[in-house]
Amino acid sequence: MKAVLRQDVGYFDMLETTTTSHVTDVVSSDSFLVIHDVISEKVPAFVANISTFLGAYLISFVMLWRLAAVALPSVLLLVIPGLMYGRTLAAIAKEMRGEYSKADSIVRQAVSSIRTIYSFVGESKTVEKYAAALRGTVKLGRRQGLAKGVAVGSNGVVYAIWSYMSFYGSRLVMHHHVPGGTVFAVGAAVTTGGLAFGSCLSNVKYFSEASAACERMMEVIERVPKIDPDNTDGHIIGHVLGEVEFKHVEFAYPSRPETIVLKNFNLRIPAGKKVALVGGSGSGKSTTVALLQRFYDPVSGEVLLDGIAIDRLHLNWLRSQMGVVSQEPALFATSIKENIIFGKEDATMEEIIEASKAANAHGFISQLHNGYDTQVGERGVQMSGGQKQRVAIARAIIRTPKIFLLDEATSALDTESERSVQEALDRAASGRTTITIAHRLSTIRNADIIAVVQNGQVKEIGSHGDLIKDENGIYTSLVRQQMPTSQTLMGIHVNDNAIRHSVASVALPLPNTSIDSQHSSLASGEKSIRAPSFVRLLALNLPEWKQATLGSVGAMLFGAVQPTYGFVLGSMLSVFFLPTHAEIKEKIRIYSLCFLGLSVLAIFLSTVQHYNLAIMGEHLTRRIRVKLLSKILTFEIGWYDRDENSVGAVCSRLATDANMVRSLVGDRMALLIQAGSSVAVSWTLSLVIAWKLALVMMATKPILILGFYYKRVFLKNMSKKAAKAQAESSRVAVEAIANLRTVTTFSSCTRILQMLKKAQEGAAKESARQSWFSGFVLATSSSLITFNVALSWWYGGKLVDRGDIAVKSLFQTFFILVTTSRVIAEAATMTSDLAKGGNAVGSIFAVLDRESIIHPDDPSGFNPIENLAGNVEIRDVHFAYPERPNAFVFRGFSIEIEAGKSTALVGPSGSGKSTVIALIQRFYDPIKGSVKIDGRDVKSYNLRSLRKHIALVSQEPALFAGTVRENIIYGGGGADVSEAEVVEAAKAANAHDFIQALEDGYDTWCGERGTQLSGGQKQRVAIARAVLKRPSVLLLDEATSALDSGCERAVQEALERIMVGRTTVVVAHRLSTVRNCDAIAVLDKGRVVEEGTHSSLMANSSRGSRGVYYSLFTLQNCASK
Repeated sequence: MKAVLRQDVGYFDMLETTTTSHVTDVVSSDSFLVIHDVISEKVPAFVANISTFLGAYLISFVMLWRLAAVALPSVLLLVIPGLMYGRTLAAIAKEMRGEYSKADSIVRQAVSSIRTIYSFVGESKTVEKYAAALRGTVKLGRRQGLAKGVAVGSNGVVYAIWSYMSFYGSRLVMHHHVPGGTVFAVGAAVTTGGLAFGSCLSNVKYFSEASAACERMMEVIERVPKIDPDNTDGHIIGHVLGEVEFKHVEFAYPSRPETIVLKNFNLRIPAGKKVALVGGSGSGKSTTVALLQRFYDPVSGEVLLDGIAIDRLHLNWLRSQMGVVSQEPALFATSIKENIIFGKEDATMEEIIEASKAANAHGFISQLHNGYDTQVGERGVQMSGGQKQRVAIARAIIRTPKIFLLDEATSALDTESERSVQEALDRAASGRTTITIAHRLSTIRNADIIAVVQNGQVKEIGSHGDLIKDENGIYTSLVRQQMPTSQTLMGIHVNDNAIRHSVASVALPLPNTSIDSQHSSLASGEKSIRAPSFVRLLALNLPEWKQATLGSVGAMLFGAVQPTYGFVLGSMLSVFFLPTHAEIKEKIRIYSLCFLGLSVLAIFLSTVQHYNLAIMGEHLTRRIRVKLLSKILTFEIGWYDRDENSVGAVCSRLATDANMVRSLVGDRMALLIQAGSSVAVSWTLSLVIAWKLALVMMATKPILILGFYYKRVFLKNMSKKAAKAQAESSRVAVEAIANLRTVTTFSSCTRILQMLKKAQEGAAKESARQSWFSGFVLATSSSLITFNVALSWWYGGKLVDRGDIAVKSLFQTFFILVTTSRVIAEAATMTSDLAKGGNAVGSIFAVLDRESIIHPDDPSGFNPIENLAGNVEIRDVHFAYPERPNAFVFRGFSIEIEAGKSTALVGPSGSGKSTVIALIQRFYDPIKGSVKIDGRDVKSYNLRSLRKHIALVSQEPALFAGTVRENIIYGGGGADVSEAEVVEAAKAANAHDFIQALEDGYDTWCGERGTQLSGGQKQRVAIARAVLKRPSVLLLDEATSALDSGCERAVQEALERIMVGRTTVVVAHRLSTVRNCDAIAVLDKGRVVEEGTHSSLMANSSRGSRGVYYSLFTLQNCASK
């Protein structure tokens, strides 16, 4: 993990073909479990078998070197297939990892953007894409099964070796007077060594998988990035002034080297001054901030701090001098306090509160039920946009940096909060160099220097007063574009006495019965899960019943080979003591042919078994993965809000559990069938041949089996705890990589590693307990086997001495049952795998059996075939988010949105505006009250059918790893979309021009979450996606907040055109975007405090009633001036 976090940002940008899945797979619990399994179990078994092999051959050479020397070369027949198998399997394993990595990236994107998936009814499309990505693994699995079958079957060469040794040994007995017992002892030693060596080969598969996992890890560990945070070289400036200078900088992103972003970029920022960068989206403003933090190095030119090139400065020290607040704040799935501490590791509680007050965050935090210990959820999902932004600002302020980098730092705030935070930032920035990137020119008018960036160059520079004098200048043009808006409404500010509240103040009391019932229903849903059943699991494999039959028959017959071999071996021993050479030759010829036949049969049956069960296992894995994803995509949003269902945890469940089940159905089931067959045949034969001896030998078997059983049960219970810890570790790792820029900005690698270490502590303790217990039981079981051998020879000798059985019967019974003991021992080595597999089966059926609280595809629900009229009515709604049941957002909230009209929701951050949009889409159900569309409760609709008529453009647009065209087509809901329709939607969103200007046009790769596009470009693609949907109800949640003024005007005009005749709900902080709406509702503390048109609300002032909306308007005008 440390090596992954060490990599530069450009490294991740270059992983566009598989996004970050390759890297996240490196740090996932799946990879670590594979390596842990090999080191803890497979390596000791390998060493033990190698020791047996070497000891056996040493003894055989001492006893009869002639026979041992002749037998030694035959071991190569075991080595060569094993080596070939290992090499083939390693190559196949690497290919399979690549295929699974591509499939896992689809899941990761889907879960992290689940609201977008649900809103655009993209569940089926996602599942189809995922299923298609898994098809390649089935083909590779067949090859893997065939290779393994041939390799494991090649252990049957041992029987061929006995065929040869029995023949050659008979010659030594007849012509060199070697005792028959010596020949047999050497033969037994050689074959025991050969079998032990063959057992080593059964671990080759696991070594190959571990090797592939280690190879992926070593690729990252050994990679030394060009921009290395671990490099302790570099100058540290004693007293930082904060002067920044870009000199002749040329830059192109590593992933798009042909597109020059900055061309001969020159800009000098004096120490302690406030500099604003303005310009259109994609002009290079954010790139300058990335270069200053040394996310990248320029192609040419240099960036200087206090006259020293930043590539000569100590990297972590350089970043510690900067406080950064980006446009899309990245919060981690931990508490508010822990998120703020990311800015300063040793911060005291007083410092945290002081920073929060400065960021205007203390008020809403202190009123939350758990205060600063409130969990924010993955990516801050439990908080509103404004709340997230304020926590991010507090995180930057607590660093007390020399340089402030503000990339649209206040874009998500309502105007009152923006003003308060802006004042706080101004105070904090006093005497410090501040670089501000903003689209709203009203926020940067007081900057000391304003630089206008266009096409990667500084076109104009000066103060607001200087630049505005040039009537034909670019800056003046930008101001003119905003001027009409500025004079009316530029944003939503809140009057000091009118609205100074946040969502925390809405924590209103309500009887707990409704909440308890809601959560109890969830709990009951979880508890009603049936116990994991292997029969249910096999039922999923019914389409592969032919392969299952062939594989099972092959395994059954393959299991019968071992006791048959024991019978032939015991029978052959008596041949060496026959009186005449003729009898010896005749019998040896028969037994040699039997051994040879068993060798051929073993190879054939092993191939049939492994090939067919591999097909069965791969199909089952694919089917389970697809079913799990299909089921997960039916769950309510509240399920995803829970910590245990984070992106990392869900991805780990899909990958780890499904692969564990594949192993259970393939290798483990085959071994169980073999063991059952072996036991049945051996016990039957031994009872027929010498029942007294057989009963004594079998009497110890239940003790042996009982030990293995308790080991399995105990390991299963410990496995659950360890799996939970591993899932938590995976979540931390995946989240850190997803928010790599934030981790890099705040040099938080050490903190992430501490979080990972803390998550691993439980797993480490469980593993220690598991290892001690496993070792004790395994040692006891091995001792019982040895005791069984000693008892068998002692009691068998007694029976021979009394004349109850013949010597030949003693040998036959002994070797038949010894081979069975070996099979049981081999089956026992997989007890830990069975524990993990049983836990995985339980986890899988826990998901498949769970019923969603909000069923998305209820067949009895109303299916609106025609377009909806779009009348929305929310009546007497009480609501609190499931993860914060005591903090009520609404209590008796009501509003009616007229069909075909546009309604704006305005008010402070956390007042419930975005919650209204969530309730309309039925992301959540209210605790009390109703949400109706066209007079029907949304609960009565078929939810997916309803969502087809609703389009959402959210504040933080979620794009998928694909081309621009694919992301726009996503709005088509699976219907065939022509190129003309795509272009038309892009033009409506003012996106066509910038898309055409890209090197690959509509085929340009967006990157995961749209990382290859600027914020404004991502937003416009998201708007185009919504336009293509042609919805009856359009939901705009700060849809234009990320756009520059020019783009905002054009997009606003486009939105107003498509809003005509559609019910539109607009959530906005900037009143400029809602002035022309048919109705405006002002929300405060979860209630509608004012409602009307812009004119009617403003008219209140003429009647002497200064309302909230009028206060917002007045404050906005003051801010714009």
